Amino acid sequence: MAELMLLFAFLASAAAGIYDLKTTEVPEEIPALMVSFGLFYWFVSALTFGDFYPLAVSISVGTLLLALGILAYKKGQWGGADAWILASIAYMVPLFGNEIFMANFLSNFLIVGALYTVIYATGLGLLRPGVFSYFIKDIRANAKFFILPVFFLIASLFTYAFQGIDAFLRLSIIFLLLVAFWRYGKIIESRVFRKRISSSALKEGDVVEGMIWRGITKPEINEIRKKKKYVVIKEGVRFVPAFPLTLLVTVAFGNLLFVFM
Repeated sequence: MAELMLLFAFLASAAAGIYDLKTTEVPEEIPALMVSFGLFYWFVSALTFGDFYPLAVSISVGTLLLALGILAYKKGQWGGADAWILASIAYMVPLFGNEIFMANFLSNFLIVGALYTVIYATGLGLLRPGVFSYFIKDIRANAKFFILPVFFLIASLFTYAFQGIDAFLRLSIIFLLLVAFWRYGKIIESRVFRKRISSSALKEGDVVEGMIWRGITKPEINEIRKKKKYVVIKEGVRFVPAFPLTLLVTVAFGNLLFVFM
């Protein structure tokens, strides 16, 4: 039974991801159908087989994640679609292999989400060649942030050369890459994700700086045009595709932390 729900959860979240990539908006019907179908399925299963544990996990874990996601959305840390798709998967797939599915899913989500963000941001840089020139200038202007990572890298190279210890070398490389990507992310945020436009160019779905992370409506656009000539619109990583990717990884490999340990 869990396999069937996994398939539906993957197809629905993949459809949501495609909408997110194409339009930055996810139709409300997708998470609504996912939640409704998940709860209905496990309710019928509980009545049929007398096992209410999957239903209890579905309701408790799904509702908890939805509450946390909505809280993050209200604070402007996350998109509303992200919160709903995550909770929807929890409602649809409470258990897998006699384990609470979200325990492994959330652990993997941190890894897959980070890799997805790196690839997405790098892709944006390739599509906008000027980004990398700004990145080089930023490195020169903020060289102080790279002193410690480079020092550790050089020290680890000596350690590896004379003692053959490569764990320190791997950590030093990761440390340097994290600092570099932090500065690159700053460039993406300021040069790509934020844009000053005329209020007359606003359209439905744009996210205006200072608002919670949702697209503006026509009445809001009319109100803004009356008050401001220019506004700053913002965009973020179109993150919904990370959910079906994480789902696939979790089913295929289990918890990645245990795979790499």
